[in-house]
Amino acid sequence: MSPDVQTKKEAYKRGEDQGRADALAGKPYADPPRDGSRGEQDQYANGYDWGYEQGRAQSEQGQPPNGQGQDQKLDLVVWQEGGVEDAPGGLGTTINICVRTPNWSETVDAGEREHVFTAPTGFRWNGTVGAQYKRIDQTTGGNLPPVQATVSDDGRTLTFTYHVHLNTGGEDKDCIVYTCGLEAVDGATTGRHTDGVARIGTAPPAKLKAEVIEDED
Repeated sequence: MSPDVQTKKEAYKRGEDQGRADALAGKPYADPPRDGSRGEQDQYANGYDWGYEQGRAQSEQGQPPNGQGQDQKLDLVVWQEGGVEDAPGGLGTTINICVRTPNWSETVDAGEREHVFTAPTGFRWNGTVGAQYKRIDQTTGGNLPPVQATVSDDGRTLTFTYHVHLNTGGEDKDCIVYTCGLEAVDGATTGRHTDGVARIGTAPPAKLKAEVIEDED
């Protein structure tokens, strides 16, 4: 294993440990703290997000499940995985939007649900969306139908309908991850923006965050 890969793995583990500790201590979620060089920062943030969700799920263990009746089956946790950045006129980037049940192991088959994702200020969607399952051990599962998404005229709103199901069999374990194409718009002001929103049916919405950076060329 190269030193660079080892360093990033260590940064991910530090972030995961800190995120889990913060969640178990009851601290409110905030943007993950940044640690190390740019590559390490991304890995630390990814680890922190994942650890925080694991810790929050652990702290919720023992609470009565809410997956019974009416729309309570859509009692889902939605969050953005890791940090995202792009420069106007750049190559674009992707943002991962994750979905799980509150206690990870609950079975949910909510049927076709509307997904409405609003891009953070200074960004627009390019219309590409991929879906897969990501398990706690970081392995992934595919073989999902393609996502047919539409983008608003201003590029800020991405909309699609998709079958939401988790833990109904051997393939749809742990969480769904939607990987969506995102790009900084021409003339966007540099800085971090946290006003994006991910809405999936009646599940509690999640904040989407991205940073406009300067073109290094």
